[in-house]
Amino acid sequence: MIFHQHFLERLRALRERDAQTFPPDVLPAEFSRAAVLLPFWPTDAGGVEVAMMLRPDHMPSHPGQVSFPGGRCHESDASPADTALRETHEELGIDPADVRVMGRLDDAWSVAGHHVIPYVGWLDQRPRLNPNPREVAEVLIVDVEVLMRPENAYDHKVMFRGVERTTPGFRWSEEDYVWGLTADILLELLLWVRSEPSSRAAQRMQRMGFLK
Repeated sequence: MIFHQHFLERLRALRERDAQTFPPDVLPAEFSRAAVLLPFWPTDAGGVEVAMMLRPDHMPSHPGQVSFPGGRCHESDASPADTALRETHEELGIDPADVRVMGRLDDAWSVAGHHVIPYVGWLDQRPRLNPNPREVAEVLIVDVEVLMRPENAYDHKVMFRGVERTTPGFRWSEEDYVWGLTADILLELLLWVRSEPSSRAAQRMQRMGFLK
């Protein structure tokens, strides 16, 4: 089977999956709700690409890091999925009408104080991108099969509140890599595509203790 066909079948199956959500009493009271979109599309060669973005160094949260498009939920948003689509349009210029929301992944959280709801989107072809320079330093288009190579996954070490922590990471070139929240969400999706069990939700809950 062509890879993008298998990939799309697994995305369709997300609709039948019950995403794991955080109990309300677990989240810190000061956390705000946010949503991100994982935008995928097929290539002419039968593969799949995904868009991520490098955040400018002047951003108040996660400066200089790689992320998926997304942001805080607004009262005017009909749902967190609409937040993800709105933010993707504002940051990358992707028309929401071109995105099929295939489902959502498990709840996640950010050290910046966000309860993050990840959505998975499918586009029929590579979109015309018009990144917002205030929010996007660079758009990163990555081959998903490259990300899925075992040798491109690694453990990323980072200091958090004076203690060294380990997060998932992925490399796709000598210069380009992603780690932290974005890599964790990506890992959950790639495990789903492989039909492998995932413990990401349980580990996110466990890491909530780091905030205390």
